[in-house]
Amino acid sequence: MIAKLGYVGIQTPRHEEMRTWGPEVLGCMLGPDGEDGAVRLKIDDADYRLSFHPGEDHRMLFAGWEVLNHRDLDAAVNRLEGAGAKPRFAEREVARARGVDQLVQFEDPFGQPLELFCYQEANYHFWHPPRPHAGFVTEDQGLGHVVFVVPDARRAVDFYIDAMGFVPSEILTMMEPLGEMWFLRVNPRHHSVAFLEMPNSVGLHHVYLESVDIDDVGYSYFDVLGGDANPDLQMAFGRHIADQVISYYVHTPGGFMIEYGWGGLAINESAKRSPNNINFRKGKRPEMWGHKFRFQPNETVHPYQP
Repeated sequence: MIAKLGYVGIQTPRHEEMRTWGPEVLGCMLGPDGEDGAVRLKIDDADYRLSFHPGEDHRMLFAGWEVLNHRDLDAAVNRLEGAGAKPRFAEREVARARGVDQLVQFEDPFGQPLELFCYQEANYHFWHPPRPHAGFVTEDQGLGHVVFVVPDARRAVDFYIDAMGFVPSEILTMMEPLGEMWFLRVNPRHHSVAFLEMPNSVGLHHVYLESVDIDDVGYSYFDVLGGDANPDLQMAFGRHIADQVISYYVHTPGGFMIEYGWGGLAINESAKRSPNNINFRKGKRPEMWGHKFRFQPNETVHPYQP
């Protein structure tokens, strides 16, 4: 019933910086501000896809999953209830603030705030970026993907399969102290959500935006950020093995990472497949090339308290 990732909301004391950072680094448009003064970034017809809200600390406020109509929303709520979740329809004022017609709120097994919605407000066929930019891959694939740090990846995966209807695409066994990393999909995009297992930790790790043209990614990396020497990079320019994306990762004023890339693998649902299983602890190559890692703080990941 869930069609795609629709939007992500982040609380950050540096929200106003996104008003210039998003257009300059990513080529995003500014969407209409939120009712609380949130700075919103627009990458397609939808009024916004990323929403940065004022607050004293960094944390994810919501991740919104889109269903295509109100009947699908009812069916998705029934599935959540059947799986033991506790979905609840939000007040009309909350739905209006999100810019959607109907809104359902619930939490994952680790207390992370999730939403289902239908009929997001849009400015149809309106794409005038602040600099030349070919646009972003959205439509049936939605807003890129979101990656969460969780203390137990399989518990998160079971919830997303049973309660939300996701399908696994990839399993990576990471080097210690990390555990497994699972990638799940609900549409042709290789994954719309992934879970990185990290002891006693929970929160938003990164959001992926996919450009239509690799030149927009290269321009952002070299001409705007200054290439490999930029101090905010978490992963330098490179290509993943799993989803084959060419990308870089950069720490944002929102306290989380943006992966900015091109060339993601699309999975044909008519070709039945089990998830690829790659174990880095057995010497498997972690990247096709590049993606040299550099430690960065991730303020939207917090200690997990059951």
